[in-house]
Amino acid sequence: MAKRKTFTDNLPVFKKLLHQVGPYLAQHKGLIGLAFVSLIAQTLFRLLEPWPMKFILDAVIEPDNVFDQTLAPLANLSLHQYFALIAMVFVVIAACRAFFTYLMTVSMALVGNHVITGLRGKLFDHLQSLSTVYHQTQRSGDLVVRIISDMGVMKEVAVTAVIPLLGNLLVFIGVLAVMLWLNWSLALIAISPLPLVWLVTLRKSRSIHLVAKKNRKREGAMASTASESINAIKSVQALTLQQRFSASFQAANSKSLKEGVKGKRLAASLQRSVEILIALSTALVLSVGAMEVIKNQLTPGELLVFVYYLRRVFRPIRDVSKYTARLSKAAAASERVMEVLNQKQTIVDHPDSTVAPTLDGGIEFRDINFSYLNDQCSQLQQLNIKITARSKVAIVGPSGSGKSTLIGLLLRLHEANSGMVLIDGKDVCGYTLDSVRKQISVVLQDTTLFATSIYNNITIGCDEPVEIEAVRHAAQLAGIDEYIVSLPQGYDTEVGERGVTLSMGQRQRIAIARAALKHAPILILDEPTTGLDPATEQAVMCALNELAELSTTLLVTHRSDMLPDCDHIVFLKQGEVVAQGTHEQLCQMNDEYAMQFARERLSRKVQ
Repeated sequence: MAKRKTFTDNLPVFKKLLHQVGPYLAQHKGLIGLAFVSLIAQTLFRLLEPWPMKFILDAVIEPDNVFDQTLAPLANLSLHQYFALIAMVFVVIAACRAFFTYLMTVSMALVGNHVITGLRGKLFDHLQSLSTVYHQTQRSGDLVVRIISDMGVMKEVAVTAVIPLLGNLLVFIGVLAVMLWLNWSLALIAISPLPLVWLVTLRKSRSIHLVAKKNRKREGAMASTASESINAIKSVQALTLQQRFSASFQAANSKSLKEGVKGKRLAASLQRSVEILIALSTALVLSVGAMEVIKNQLTPGELLVFVYYLRRVFRPIRDVSKYTARLSKAAAASERVMEVLNQKQTIVDHPDSTVAPTLDGGIEFRDINFSYLNDQCSQLQQLNIKITARSKVAIVGPSGSGKSTLIGLLLRLHEANSGMVLIDGKDVCGYTLDSVRKQISVVLQDTTLFATSIYNNITIGCDEPVEIEAVRHAAQLAGIDEYIVSLPQGYDTEVGERGVTLSMGQRQRIAIARAALKHAPILILDEPTTGLDPATEQAVMCALNELAELSTTLLVTHRSDMLPDCDHIVFLKQGEVVAQGTHEQLCQMNDEYAMQFARERLSRKVQ
């Protein structure tokens, strides 16, 4: 059986996390300094807190011996004045302690919020920089939980658990020192149950941590199920899959409930065990201390101070038991966050890369070999394709032949295992990522629109504000301007998430307008007319043809009626170039291509 982790076993995780948040902590040195000064001050006042009670209790029991050498300056005061003065001192100590506790809590809370906010932004940026290969292996809902919920748990624990534990640890050191100074033999008796308390805490915290880790993983799975169902709500309802998704969600939800209850039960059991051991220590101190009071080796007030300190000595351990569940959740959340942050970016700017100049659009794939995650089954094998600038080239072939992979290599969404992708004769790896991608327009089969205005969706790839006249011109080229201006809010009309308030044809035309506005020297069309009705398809194709005249165009398609208009056609099969040339040449030299073209043409006639 694998060894269960304890809280102390997770210290390396927190150490790695501290390395990540170090730069953010450095930005708030002033607040951190104020917090630690306040922590030390409130600890000192907490150590002073029981002493007024000692002097009052001793005065009540032995009023004739009140003014010993310690209080000799107060010998002229009456008992009434003495009690009033001591009571006032007690209030001042308590007020000062409360003030410094407030300063410490607020300072640390501000630091915690700033640090977690910065780390969350770093996590989000890092996720966006990871390759598409990584994202294809992850569930989006779980990643969202890591950004929002896991980071939220870490922030909450930093404020509600870590700060009290730091304060109590300092109090523990101070109180233990004072107890040994007051009566070292009684202090040793008082702390004798400490090893047993610590062992019980470690033993139970193992189970609590395991439950907390499972619960965080379960919540990630629930978020993924919910995200998957909501994002595909049309398909879920059309295929009557509501009950299936609901059953899957409810099963995970029930397990999460059981794990949550189990964690609370374990935490309550731990607190109960610690409280019993603290009671045992208190009983020992009271019995031995009472005998020393009778023997005049200890005053009643000193015994009271000793018992007060005894409770403080055990406070950090009792708080560990109290906060173990929270700390375990934070450890589990930290592991999940660090798991993402430790993912290395595979697509990065090379040290000697430069900003790409205005590209002409000549493209070459030279000796390309590629496989996802270094799989033995290659997606592309020894592939060579040369495309002249401002030509229109179709990439065709059966599903899984590597067409989309080829496009991904040009955009540097993934890197080739060997070989080079060149633009205008230079390896794209020699240019910065952004400077290349900004000069490539893309119209995909599944157009992505965002939950914002139509204007923003068209201009979303532009670095600077764009005049409405330029936006309208691009929309006119795409054949969508007339529809947009007919809307009550025109170009300010908000579209739903993923553009659900628009038809597929309208979404495609907005994507074309976006590409037209970019004026990029390279245009990628990846199955741009899939799912469109014949009338819409024809209108979209007219807009695409007009747009393609201005750029080097790569057309990925299964549509044979688009091929005769292309300058060059590349026929892929199982990651290899089977044939390439004009449409007429391929019909003559490759029987498989000719048969596929004939079947497609016949199928469209039947439709």
